[in-house]
Amino acid sequence: MVKSRRGFTLIELLVVIAIIAILAAILFPVFAQARESARRVTCTSNVKNFGLSFLMYAQDYDETFVTQYNSDMLNDRGEFQYLLQPYVKNRSIFYCPSRNLRGCDTSVDPTGRCIGYAPNFGIYSYRNGNGIFHQEEAAPNPPGDSMWRGRVLAEFPHPAETILTGDTNDTNMYTLAFYFQTGDGTTPGAMRHSSNYQFCFVDGHAKSTKMGAFAFPADGDSFDIMPESVDWIRYYCYDKDGVQERNGGYGVGQTCGTVANMIVRDRVRIN
Repeated sequence: MVKSRRGFTLIELLVVIAIIAILAAILFPVFAQARESARRVTCTSNVKNFGLSFLMYAQDYDETFVTQYNSDMLNDRGEFQYLLQPYVKNRSIFYCPSRNLRGCDTSVDPTGRCIGYAPNFGIYSYRNGNGIFHQEEAAPNPPGDSMWRGRVLAEFPHPAETILTGDTNDTNMYTLAFYFQTGDGTTPGAMRHSSNYQFCFVDGHAKSTKMGAFAFPADGDSFDIMPESVDWIRYYCYDKDGVQERNGGYGVGQTCGTVANMIVRDRVRIN
């Protein structure tokens, strides 16, 4: 008896293809979430090591954080990512695995890849002097450039509630403030890690928080990335009862904690 060979019918093939397509549609987002979760773990480790390098530097310099420079002549060589190299000996920890933006300084890294993290310059503006640095001042050399002197550890009354470093969307000069967080775009899609940004605190611990995109008409900004929670906004203050050193700008004369409440009152969410 001759055995007949029966193949799949067209309908059967289409059913199998449809099942595979459905499974792929279900599983691909799961795989993407798992990949992003792994990147967040790496990012948290990077931020913590970055923060610890700040603390090691401070221990070697009379418990004073590094002074940050903004100089076109120095470029990266005036900023934390270069000045802290003796304590990390690995520039790769400054790169967020979910940020591949190019076009930044090439004097140290010829690829021009933009760094993913920055030190806390304080609540709202990088100029106010209420983060881990004092307010902006003129640098003695080269003339015409700016610098930010690092604070002494004793100035932080609540180190476990003060951000030291964290995820940034800024490009050179890299800052962690609500200004200039537009390097990756000006829509909510610019935020990484499903909007959960990683931070290291002055006491050395690291954790993440949910960030949001906001317009801030009170100070003329159309796009700012800020924490969703007012408590986390206060974590940008080196002292919640301290007043900004800058004699002008939004919130002048108010305590840093009060300005956090004002920001939540005045900001407008961008969907």
